[in-house]
Amino acid sequence: MNFKILVSCHKKDIMATKAPYFPIHVGKELHKNISLGITEDNTGDNISIKNASYCELTGLYWAWKNLKGVDVIGLCHYRRYFDFHHQCRFLMPYTQYKTDQFDNIDLNIPKDILEKVSEGKIIVPRFKSYRVPLYADYCINHISDDFFKLKDVFNDEPQKYKDAFTKIMYNSNKLMHYNMFIMKWDEFDRYCTWMFGILAKVEAKVDITYYTPLQQRIFGYISERLFNIYIEANKLSVLHKPIIWFNDNPDVSKDMSMCKYIVRNIFDSMAMQFTKYHSSRF
Repeated sequence: MNFKILVSCHKKDIMATKAPYFPIHVGKELHKNISLGITEDNTGDNISIKNASYCELTGLYWAWKNLKGVDVIGLCHYRRYFDFHHQCRFLMPYTQYKTDQFDNIDLNIPKDILEKVSEGKIIVPRFKSYRVPLYADYCINHISDDFFKLKDVFNDEPQKYKDAFTKIMYNSNKLMHYNMFIMKWDEFDRYCTWMFGILAKVEAKVDITYYTPLQQRIFGYISERLFNIYIEANKLSVLHKPIIWFNDNPDVSKDMSMCKYIVRNIFDSMAMQFTKYHSSRF
């Protein structure tokens, strides 16, 4: 079985390079003077020039269009990896490590995990919860008009995607982040066909010329929501795994204790009940 786990990176840093990990330089077309000595996303059929707004998706697109004979495909980031060896704290969605601990962390993918993926299971991150529905979180932290343009695009989608959009964006406060996954190629192909199709329709409706660099990452943000919608719409079987995050400047406010994490999730769920709206109101 041929499997590859893309490692999205844009600068020289620590990264997993041993197979099945497959480092790819994303946004190479925007930084032709930088060479990382790894596969670059500006060859063959590519959208490398769009990296400022598509983020890691330019690497994903390159793999979709240019890799051949792959049975299982995944995506992680040069500082974020799935944990299969109980190196993250119990129940936590991620655990932060310093980069000087990189060589001591086991990033190997167990055979039984690959067997589960080959049987149709999709490896995904653990959920992060919010105190408001996901549509409200997006409107608060990003450009609200973009959300409603995305909603307009879903008006032309099959009913199962409309229903999943409502359930995920209006009736849920939980999100799988980072666009990270491991799945069979056939499912990956179906997902990319759908996801990049949706993004192209949204892209035709928005003008990001005057967006801040942060908000210009629009299609990276939207695709995180689309991944959750796709999983729900197609009733796919998933296996949640925590994320190992290598970070020399950890945000201690995010690296909370397990008790605090549990209490926060309970509070988030309670707050969600007071702030949840149905799509018919918008």
